[in-house]
Amino acid sequence: MKGSLIFFLFIGISCAMTGIDVSTTQNWITWSKVVKYKYFAIIRAGYGLGYMDDYYDSNYLYAKDAGVRVGAYWYSYARSASDAVKEANFCVQALRGRTFEWPIYYYIEEQSIFDAGIASDIAKAFCEVLEANKYFCGIYSSASALNTYFDSYTKETYTIWVSDLDKDVPAYNGTYDVWQYKVDYVEGIKGQVALDYGYIDFEPIMKENHLNGY
Repeated sequence: MKGSLIFFLFIGISCAMTGIDVSTTQNWITWSKVVKYKYFAIIRAGYGLGYMDDYYDSNYLYAKDAGVRVGAYWYSYARSASDAVKEANFCVQALRGRTFEWPIYYYIEEQSIFDAGIASDIAKAFCEVLEANKYFCGIYSSASALNTYFDSYTKETYTIWVSDLDKDVPAYNGTYDVWQYKVDYVEGIKGQVALDYGYIDFEPIMKENHLNGY
């Protein structure tokens, strides 16, 4: 999904959909309160070679029950493209039997990945597996990392979820569809949580194209 930056500049932040991304760090969440303020949530399914997030099942079930649109992410510790394929297969297993209105993201932020120069290679390897299983796949990383360590093909092929906190706009030179813009408090969650803006309503895309379990 490209061209979202132009869309963002046209509609302004006030028209963006608001969301959060969560993991076991947030512990138990009262989703019936979260839904009053947040349209979507991107939930960590797991990380590395088959490690599941302790709160993945409960976050998925209760977010959906509350009416929050749900996406998911898999945190990468890959050291090679073959590791990324393994992580992708574990991710697919975690996603099966569920439906997701928002994309499935490969969460890449380990400095060891960037230092090894494999960010684009693992991103493509992971996303190819997800797409072969009819999941709408995207990439998460910081604005700085996306600008520095990812090739143009990767950034132009997959939907981008960019992280750049406490800025007026992300310092990212490409297009993006989700922006992680701040860490703050949200009613229904103990402690702080990352906040996101979304610039595309992905739900019709998933349903019309029979993706992400639909």
